Amino acid sequence: MIILLFFFAGFDESLLSLVKLFLIMAIPYIEQVNAFALSVLIMMFLLVGEYLASLLLKKKVFEFSDTITNAACGIIERGIYILFAFAYFGAFDYVYQFRLMTIPNTWWTFIILFFAVDLLWYLYHISGHLINVLWAAHITHHQSEQYNFSLSFRVSSPQLFIRVFFWMLLPFLGFDPLVTILVIGGNSTYQFFIHTRLVGNLGILEHVLTTPSHHRVHHGKNPKYIDKNYGGIFIIWDKLFGTFQKEEEEVEYGITKSLNSYNPLIAWFHYYIDLYYASKMEQGTMNKLKIWFAGPETLKKYYNSLPEKQYQPNTLNTSLKWYLALQFSLLFLLCIFMFKWYGSIFGNKELLYLIAFCSFSGVSYSAVLENKAYSIYLEVVRISLTAALIAYLTVVLSSPLYLWVGIAYAVVFLTWLVQLKGKLLNY
Repeated sequence: MIILLFFFAGFDESLLSLVKLFLIMAIPYIEQVNAFALSVLIMMFLLVGEYLASLLLKKKVFEFSDTITNAACGIIERGIYILFAFAYFGAFDYVYQFRLMTIPNTWWTFIILFFAVDLLWYLYHISGHLINVLWAAHITHHQSEQYNFSLSFRVSSPQLFIRVFFWMLLPFLGFDPLVTILVIGGNSTYQFFIHTRLVGNLGILEHVLTTPSHHRVHHGKNPKYIDKNYGGIFIIWDKLFGTFQKEEEEVEYGITKSLNSYNPLIAWFHYYIDLYYASKMEQGTMNKLKIWFAGPETLKKYYNSLPEKQYQPNTLNTSLKWYLALQFSLLFLLCIFMFKWYGSIFGNKELLYLIAFCSFSGVSYSAVLENKAYSIYLEVVRISLTAALIAYLTVVLSSPLYLWVGIAYAVVFLTWLVQLKGKLLNY
């Protein structure tokens, strides 16, 4: 059962990457976005399945606010990725024109490529932990103090684009770009599997593969776990280069300086802001630049001088949790439809609007989760925009049904919001 779960769970960054493959090919193949929309649904079903399994096993591995933030990061990132997916494959295709040789597509070159992709992942991953400007992009994935499938959604767009420059070496050497992206997709697929606390030691596989146990260590902020176990599929690179650590003590998840925010945009950009303020405190251009290219440990001496975010998590009651869960589910379904129709009914302009709307929604949700006094006003605007967006589908799809759905949505949730105002306005 675990093996089956591992297989299907891979639809996170796999269909991130396999769909990268399809989406990126060109407009004539844009119908493959339907596969992408389906993949996102599968990922969410897997997430729900893990949650139900955690209840059966009586293990608390989810925290409501954290899960909402993880998923919000993922929705924004996926929208941006679709918008630029063509450039992703285009970069591989362009570099391939200047290849050093032409490597044939055979079973043995495929195996070499399989290991090469994973080795480059290791090098990218370790670089992302040792160089501040790269860590700024990768840190988003490490902020959560929980460890479950939803953590796979918590990635930033800058991180995904940085990876391209590492893997671009492969088509330059002569590996077929299409096959390369397929293998990258498989590599990313596997890595969804290892973000779970429900799978224990896997015996002999622990010696070769990066297992959930190994990757839990990687996400730990325990002193002995920091900067360990970078491997994607294989743990052999860590053992070879001296970065391996076995899971021995209970893992404390997260980063050493807590984020203190549920805002997905802050999750993406807070470390860049920290680097900016830290570099301003230095004298001379070279010293300022060193801050960006030194290691994350160099920021410790600046922490007391960096802007500190005010943070007061909302003590969510059952009604507010259901409200947010339904709101996010509806946003998620709306995005699924938009992704499905991208390239046929909707184009880049509409997708750009959707990305902006998802970003605003993430900010609004975070205001509720952080108990901000203005959260109710953001929610009024967001509900109104959502209703308008649903009603707009009446024009696009020539069906009056969506107009009535939009009206019903606005009435139901604005009424519910009024009932929640005491909780949101701290009455």
